[in-house]
Amino acid sequence: MIKHIYPNKVTILYKETSGKGIIAGSIFIKGGSIEDPQDKKGLTNLAVRMLLKGSKDYSQFQLNKIFEDSGGYISASASEDYIEIDFALKVEDFDKGISVIKDLLFNPLFPEDKLQQEKQNTIAQIKAKQEEGFSYAFDELRKIIYKDTPYQYSVLGEEKDINNITIQDIKDRWNQILDSSRFVISIVGDLPYKKVEKKLKDTFANIPLKTDFKYPVYNKKIPTSECKILQREGAQTTILLAYNSPTVKEGKDFYSMKVLNGILGAGFTSRLFQEVREKKGYAYAVGSVFPTRINIGTFIAYIGTDPKNTENAKEEMVKVISSVKEGVTDEEINISKEKIVGTFLLEHQKRAKQAYYLGWFETIGMGYETDFNYTKNINKVSKSDILQVYNKYLAEGYSCVIVKP
Repeated sequence: MIKHIYPNKVTILYKETSGKGIIAGSIFIKGGSIEDPQDKKGLTNLAVRMLLKGSKDYSQFQLNKIFEDSGGYISASASEDYIEIDFALKVEDFDKGISVIKDLLFNPLFPEDKLQQEKQNTIAQIKAKQEEGFSYAFDELRKIIYKDTPYQYSVLGEEKDINNITIQDIKDRWNQILDSSRFVISIVGDLPYKKVEKKLKDTFANIPLKTDFKYPVYNKKIPTSECKILQREGAQTTILLAYNSPTVKEGKDFYSMKVLNGILGAGFTSRLFQEVREKKGYAYAVGSVFPTRINIGTFIAYIGTDPKNTENAKEEMVKVISSVKEGVTDEEINISKEKIVGTFLLEHQKRAKQAYYLGWFETIGMGYETDFNYTKNINKVSKSDILQVYNKYLAEGYSCVIVKP
């Protein structure tokens, strides 16, 4: 495993593997949609969607063909905290693929004739989310739990803002993003580092250093007394409960919460599934998620239920989550750990996922070494750790959104 930081502060992570001649990478650029201006929410997402529309030396067709002819792919996406460019191809095509990526970074075309199409696609996506119960409820929940921070807005942005975004806005945003202090490049593949070192340096060491990028810090806590009830057309009620939780900065608490989430809401063996769906029959779908967050940690329990069961279902969810204060069993802890570790190891069977996790851990501030210690840290979580994290975070209460017909 090699970590190299260029003078311009670009971080290179490289892991050599042996196998069938595949190489994959993830390019992370720190700073996502939370940097969008107040009246141009969705700008970062739109800029990233436009990125693969072609560059000075490669048309959209040509750049996709180079990766697809190699049995691979190239894709780009935006999230709240970072931008991600992923790729994979055969080792013999690596130089060609990196040449395409270099031209995309330094010479994107951002063709104006494609902008209107991407705006329409984005607006259609925003409207589609409003038709889906969970997505609609989560976007409403954002406004409560992330109020007065940039996280209260979806990565897709606001429909009224999308129409205001111009090609010049896209170009200006990309110029802001093309700052070497933001870049983490993670590559895993069947090539010795010495064979790629020169090409990587030629591509990434020349990105201009404009700032010393640091993530903004938001210490906001989720309010624990607000419950918003909304009505919309549909056949079921969607309920989301949001609790305060640790961020990646909280170390031990972070891993304890991962295991507690597994106990409460991950899969068929979880308490929420067993108690709310199997025993009570309230749920079409039920579970919980604990997203890995740089800012404002959140644990979210969710359910889709028959409207007539709305109040009972909500009360039962709160009761199940509160039941942790009475204790958890060794069996529950072991099952949760096995699910987390098993999923993590299975995902690492692919070079693309290995590259992703190494780069992602580095980008969010946990350090790439976390990839090698993650399962060990999960397995170290004890019963007392779980009770401590429950009392520290979940016992404070929750905010909720209920969307019903």
